[in-house]
Amino acid sequence: MKTTFTITAKELLGVQAKIKYLRAKEKEVATRLREICENETKSINGYTYKQFERKGPVIYTNIPELKDVDLDKYRSDAIIAWRLSYQEQFEDI
Repeated sequence: MKTTFTITAKELLGVQAKIKYLRAKEKEVATRLREICENETKSINGYTYKQFERKGPVIYTNIPELKDVDLDKYRSDAIIAWRLSYQEQFEDI
């Protein structure tokens, strides 16, 4: 179990590191493309790069009428998530 866990945990951390690298690379390339487009919508050879805007989230704490309202009863079901971390100084459990 320990060996399988460790191998799988290392694999997951490796995938997460690649995703982090690719997100940074995506941001870098998108910035470069924006510069090429001079921050304007461009369509060339079938590719269209277009800026769009979406509304930001509502900040409920800024609404005075909701100050004393328990918003938890209006929430949808909780989201279950897992997070893996690695700290070399700890021994295996």
